[in-house]
Amino acid sequence: MDDVFAADDDVAYAARVRSGVGSLGGAFFLSSQARQAGKDLGLRGWPTYFVGRCGVLGPVDGDVIASVCGFFPESFVHKAWDEGLEVDLSLAVEVYLRACQEWGRAHLGEFDGSERLADLAEIVVRGSQSIGAPIFAGWRVLPLADDSPARLAQLMTMLRELRGGLHLAAVLGTGMTPREAIISGPGGASNAAFFGWTDTDVDPDRFDFVAGARAEAERKTDRMMTSSWNVLSLPERAEFATLLDRAVAVAFPSRGDASELGAVASAQ
Repeated sequence: MDDVFAADDDVAYAARVRSGVGSLGGAFFLSSQARQAGKDLGLRGWPTYFVGRCGVLGPVDGDVIASVCGFFPESFVHKAWDEGLEVDLSLAVEVYLRACQEWGRAHLGEFDGSERLADLAEIVVRGSQSIGAPIFAGWRVLPLADDSPARLAQLMTMLRELRGGLHLAAVLGTGMTPREAIISGPGGASNAAFFGWTDTDVDPDRFDFVAGARAEAERKTDRMMTSSWNVLSLPERAEFATLLDRAVAVAFPSRGDASELGAVASAQ
């Protein structure tokens, strides 16, 4: 899509930058840095993910975490969260945040546009409403890294959390279930299994509905994101999109890493 056109069309622009933000914002979840964070906390796998990502919400009941991580089965979230609560949450958040920052240094350290892209991303983050995106709100109050590669990774994670919260609302608004949204996504049934779902088939009677509802949910989410992107001027939006593409190319030279975590990037 032409960047000038995308910058001048609010919904098209949100769709234009969706993938890049999702990839850069979700990459560290499946990274060696995240695995090391788990080791540092004495945890493995999903408990690390849930307490690291959602610990900003405090030592709440698993129902609260399941309500904001709606693309996972409730029982799956409860089990992982309760296991993760064995560690100090403030420490978990600190260690996980450091993993995000270290991922940025490792993968964006050679990107010469990191400072400018981080500056633009911070304008969007600071100018966005947090309604419907509690994890975004929690991450937004964490201290930003001083160096631009780490700061950029942190800000992209926040933008991903913002869209993720809105996307869950959009999915529910279509009448589609979160499970159906995951199954009908790029990763299909295998990705649904990765997210903890045991029933990974779409009811044949709902197949056509789900296909249409998923596209509608993406459009709704893009529309809800326009108020955030509109805090940038049109030239800034065009610049952001161009720099975002360059950052993705640097972080994922083969695009293999980025495509592998497509569902983690777009779903929560």
